[in-house]
Amino acid sequence: MTNGNADQQSKGPAFEWWMFSFFGFGAGFSAFVSLLIPPFVTEATGNAADAGVVMAIISLAAVLGPVLGGFADKYRAHRLVLNLGMFGMALAFAAYALSAGDSVVTALDAILMGTSIAAINAVGPVFILGAGLSQTLQAKRLTALNLMAPIGQVVGGALLGAAAAAGWSYPQRFWLSAAFMLVSALVVLFSSGKAAARIHTDTPVKASKGEESAKTTGLKQVMISTFGVYLLILILSSIGNNGINAQIANILPNVYGIDQTTTSGLISLAGLLSIVAMFLAGAWMGRSGATVDITGGNIIRLVGAAAMALLGLAADAPVLLAAGAMQIFYFSNSFVRLAQPVVAVRFATIPAGAASGWVIGASAIGSFVGSLLGGWLADTVGFNAINWMAVVSIGVAVLLIFVNLWPAERQKRKEEAARSA
Repeated sequence: MTNGNADQQSKGPAFEWWMFSFFGFGAGFSAFVSLLIPPFVTEATGNAADAGVVMAIISLAAVLGPVLGGFADKYRAHRLVLNLGMFGMALAFAAYALSAGDSVVTALDAILMGTSIAAINAVGPVFILGAGLSQTLQAKRLTALNLMAPIGQVVGGALLGAAAAAGWSYPQRFWLSAAFMLVSALVVLFSSGKAAARIHTDTPVKASKGEESAKTTGLKQVMISTFGVYLLILILSSIGNNGINAQIANILPNVYGIDQTTTSGLISLAGLLSIVAMFLAGAWMGRSGATVDITGGNIIRLVGAAAMALLGLAADAPVLLAAGAMQIFYFSNSFVRLAQPVVAVRFATIPAGAASGWVIGASAIGSFVGSLLGGWLADTVGFNAINWMAVVSIGVAVLLIFVNLWPAERQKRKEEAARSA
């Protein structure tokens, strides 16, 4: 995707300060939400299923991704949506600190949290995919952007680990999270103007009536196309991934006997390893393509989930093996996350903002189902049942990748080779 002067599009730094949005997201979602909300709700209600419901609400709110992405495309509001997402997460953590475990406030706050997360993820990649960059610079910036999330996860996990070791209460830790997100939001607010202007230059304000009609009547065809199957793959993979993520702060102590402080440390370690994984994923994608990345990422995810599930069957599973299986599972995130929007744009027939929004929406549906089903399984069967749920859903996703996505990828490569011949 290019526009304007080709030389200008091929030059520039890999990192820009607006990418701090994904640093905040990484700390906010992968560390603060994962480590605070499930045990906080479980402790307040005495029911793990309630924690699953709250995490499911957060995921369901993220279904608004396509709406937010479409709104940003139509009104050239990518910067507005991104900044509202950042400040929304800060406000949500502050509200949790004040909620005192009230079920109504907790549920409403979950909606705010999920919508804010969807906003950041729906428009963040579009600052790159919609800017008309050369393939090389686009790959560099996508790698830099996605590196911010695991770095934020490391920092966020370390902060919460220190707070837990110091004996901070849940409200105090929520206030810490809110302050962290507020600082991140201010950085993004004052650094996102120039990057947003590049998208505004390339994004039409309004499609013609004929184009709008074609998109409307073609929606069904889009959803039953390769792109539609790809969304199903994302949903299935997300069910397993977020089913475990939503309850990881409960799974590690209850299945393997790992304490809360060590759990925070393992989350931070996972973020650190994800940084290494992101460089590997970026190099692999640059050499072999995004479809290879997303295939490998889901296979790694399946192996990690299976190892966690099998170790959960042992009465006294070695803690190091359990921690290693968890790290393998989290290691997959960099490969999947980096490739998701690229594969979506590759197979979609809709604009980048809308395609990115659908990716977030599909992941949100999977997160909702995974969180809700995971909470129910934890309450009725046990926490290790969540690991087995992940094995099944991710296994089906991998099967669909080989049965449907790869034939389409091979066909597309033939077409590209024919055009370049």
